Parts: sequence; C-alpha cells; structure tokens
Amino acid sequence: MTNRGVRLSVVLALLAAFGCGRSMVKTRVAPGTTYARQQAGLAPEDRQRMERICFMGCPKLDPNASGYGPATALIARDGYVLEHSTLEKIPVWVAEHVTAAQLGGSVSRSDKFLPDPALKPGTRAELADYKSSGYDRGHQAPAGNQTRDAKLKVETFYLSNMVPQAPAMNQQIWRELEDQTRQWTLKYGETYQITGPMFYDPKEDNPATANGAVSYKAIGKDHVAVPTHMFKIVIARRAKDGPWEAIAFVMENRAYPRPFRFAEFIKPIEFIERRTGIDFEPDMPLAGQRKLERGAAEMW
Repeated sequence: MTNRGVRLSVVLALLAAFGCGRSMVKTRVAPGTTYARQQAGLAPEDRQRMERICFMGCPKLDPNASGYGPATALIARDGYVLEHSTLEKIPVWVAEHVTAAQLGGSVSRSDKFLPDPALKPGTRAELADYKSSGYDRGHQAPAGNQTRDAKLKVETFYLSNMVPQAPAMNQQIWRELEDQTRQWTLKYGETYQITGPMFYDPKEDNPATANGAVSYKAIGKDHVAVPTHMFKIVIARRAKDGPWEAIAFVMENRAYPRPFRFAEFIKPIEFIERRTGIDFEPDMPLAGQRKLERGAAEMW
C-alpha cells in the first residue's frame, strides 16, 4: 500500500471511530414511556422505615413538573430515606428523622465514600465522576447526624446521598447550616429534615424573561448533574405538645461571604414545591399543609 493509501486508511478509521461531527449522544425521558419505576429493595421493613423517617408521608415527585422523569429509585435505610434520579445520578430528596439521642455519641467519621450498592452501575454516580471535577461530594443526610451507630454513619457516605457541591459552600455556609439544625434538634428533642438539590433560574419567575429551560453543569463519565441551588426543610415542635412548625432555606450552589445570615435564605416550603415538582408532607390534611408551607418563618 502506498503512503497515500496508508494515510487515507487512517483518516477513514478515525472518522468511523469518532464520527465526522464528533457529536455526543445524549438521552432524555421519552414521553409515554412504559419504563417501570425502580424500587431499590423496598421490603416491608423499608416501608416501616419510611413511615418512621418521613414527616406526614414521604415526598411525592411529579415526574412531569420536576424535570426528573419517571426514572427514579426509592431507597430506605435506618438513617434516611431518599429518592434517587437514575438519569441525573443524584438524589431528588433525602428525608431524615433526627433525634437528640442520636447526636450524643462518639462514632468517628470514616470519609469512605462509595457508590451505592443498591443501585446498578450506569444508573448511579461513581467515585471517578467526582475526581478532579472541582466539586465536593456534598452530603444531603449529614454524617454528623449519626454519632451512635457506625453502620448508619457509613451509609451516609454512599454517593446516592451526595450532590456535586461547590467546596466553599459545602465546607462553610452549608456546614454551618447543618450545625444549626443539630442545635435545633438538641433544643427541641427531634426534627424532621428534608434536603435536596434544585435546578432553578430566577428568570423563570418572570414571564418577560422565562424561556422554560434551566441550564446546569454535569461532571464525570456518568454526567452527574450539578444543582444550581440547594434546599433544606426543618420541621419541629418548639413546645412538647405544640403545633408542628417548619423553616426552609434555599441557597445557590456557590461560595458566600461571611458573616453568614441564614435568615436571608428563608423561603416558604411552597416556593420549593413549585420549583422542584415535589409535594412535601403529602399525607397531611390540606389545611395543615397550607399553614405549614405558605409562610416564610423567622429564625427559631
């Protein structure tokens, strides 16, 4: 074969391997799909965990309003319950029932992050996705909420309980917010907490600027979605026999200057519901839901 023939063969091989336009095939939810919603090991004991951990029912996701589609998996563990997106490779929400008793132990943090064994490869985040990404593996159910049971603490390090979080947010303002929720738990005896990502652009709140889409980044081979914002909802009784009260926060996934003023990030739960497609406290009577969700509470 001549040199020209060799060069032509190489060019043809490269075109076959990469395609003329070097385009990347992306997938999205198919309307009208018959895909069955995955249930990651929901045995009767899992449902008991859900009843114990979720406040007035576990959050319900509207696949049409949320943008996540139907490809999610529910995972119930003794320390938390979550709904995981097998497309975005992050949790949609993570629920906890935190008690003062579980904060009084001395179990140390292991920092042994692992892909979730309850999820199949290809539907979950992997350690390599976060490597050199510039993002932290941001806990949703914090390891600091488990101090008495080593197994429960280890399970908080599964990547299904993580989202890519800006380091300056994860290690500073978000960490201090988690500390604040633990102080409330110690003060009131227990709290119910729901934490999760948001894909939110304020321009969508104004008809003059809205275009129906939110841009976001993704990291790693598995295209792990980077949320634009984070939310945390805390529900507690400030008096033993008093009414349930809620306080909710929404923060952009970025660094914030000190001093941190958490009151600036308080939003009504209803604000989060409209922008995530998630129905919180679905088993609560409607009148109670409205009272709990429509007001922006003051700092406790």
